[in-house]
Formats: sequence, structure tokens, C-alpha cells
Amino acid sequence: MKIAVTGKGGSGKTTIAGALIRSLAEAGHTVVAVDADPNPNLGISIGLPRESVETMEPILNALLASGHTHNDPTPEPDDLLARYGLEAPGGIMLIATGKIERPSDSCLCCGSHNTTRQFFGSLPADHRTVVADLEAGLNDLMWTKPGPDDTVLVVAEPSAKAVEVARRACRLAESMGVRRILGVANRSNGDDDVARLAEILGVEVVAVAEDPAVERADHLGVAPFDTEPDSQAMRDVGSLVERLVKA
Repeated sequence: MKIAVTGKGGSGKTTIAGALIRSLAEAGHTVVAVDADPNPNLGISIGLPRESVETMEPILNALLASGHTHNDPTPEPDDLLARYGLEAPGGIMLIATGKIERPSDSCLCCGSHNTTRQFFGSLPADHRTVVADLEAGLNDLMWTKPGPDDTVLVVAEPSAKAVEVARRACRLAESMGVRRILGVANRSNGDDDVARLAEILGVEVVAVAEDPAVERADHLGVAPFDTEPDSQAMRDVGSLVERLVKA
């Protein structure tokens, strides 16, 4: 199973992705976590210390540093995972596709997007679950190009702007032929938030409650799955995992 997580910046997308990844691993799944944001932070949300996240080598940056060019054969995705992946709690393998570190003559954003497409698209997922936390907005979703058998998870908090970005993401995923699109009403305050989002998005929506446990973990720079795994938000993510696996 491959899952692409998208949404507006500030919607809680990376926190949801991290909790989803930890919950999948806790349920016994072999999980590859792909941080597709050129400013990678997914590692913190899955329980790695900030120092480890800062020192990991993203695929694009490492290949460029080694002298790799467009004319060279693209390494196999499992080889890239073995070379640049970082083991995280729960046996999760974390890998980043690209990171903006300094000014460059080339566009590292485009390179990162293209690396995400190639890696996400070609990494076999018949015996594991691959979860990609995409860059905020719609651009990376378009670059990643999830297929008909993939799942797109669209995260939105209650603000009108976040909901509108989520609506656009759903229509974009539909236009790419994705058959499984699921909305997440993050920081939800009840059934009204879920019903409103479902009506606007036109897809099935699940709720992740507004929860101070998530805010506390964010302030500490740690994973809420580690600090308060029995909090309402983490239980809601567990329910989301059950729904995804059942589907």
C-alpha cells in the first residue's frame, strides 16, 4: 500500500503523517516513511531526535554530492533506501528525497519533486506500506503523481483556506485517476466539522480531535505517539489506520 499525505501548510499534515506511520508500525506493518518536503521534519513526528533528522542525507543531495548527473542510471529505489534510509522507532525506515541547504544554480525544489516521483512511484510496496509526507500545497501532489491503486490522504483543519486547499487536492487526485481519496478533519471539534468537510470535499472524511497532547508534543519537538499514545488524537489516528487497512 502506498499513501501520499497532502494538505495546506499549518493543517497538521506532518503530525498526522507521523502518527499514522507510527500506528501502522505498531499494528505490525513494515513501513517506509518518505519525507518529501525540501524542509524535512517528518523524522521528529515519528520519534527521532532533531539531531538525527538534521544529519540524515536526502537522496537528491547525496547523489549530487557524489557527482551523479541526469546521464547516469537511476539507482534502484531499494538500493537508495539501504544507502540513505535511517531506522526510526518501530522498525520504520525513514528517507528524505531532497533538502534545500544553500543557494544553487539549479532548482533544488524541482529536483526534490522529481526525486519524490521516481522514488515513490518505483519503490515496490507489495510487502510493505509506503507513506509519503508531501510538501504543503498542491505542487508536490502533482509531481508525485500517485496512481489508481495508491491512497491520497488529504488533511485539513477547520479554517476556510485549509478546506479550500483540501478541496482542490481532492479534485487534482481524482483527475490523476486516484481511486482512494480520504479526507482528515484535523483538530476537529465534533461531527459538524466532519460533515462540513465531507460535503465540500465530496469524499469520505475521518476526524482527528483537537487535542492539547499534540500541542504539548509540538512544543517539546517530540512525537505525540511517544508522549501521550492514549490521547484522543492518537486514538483517532489508530482508527484511521484500521480504516485504511480494512479498505
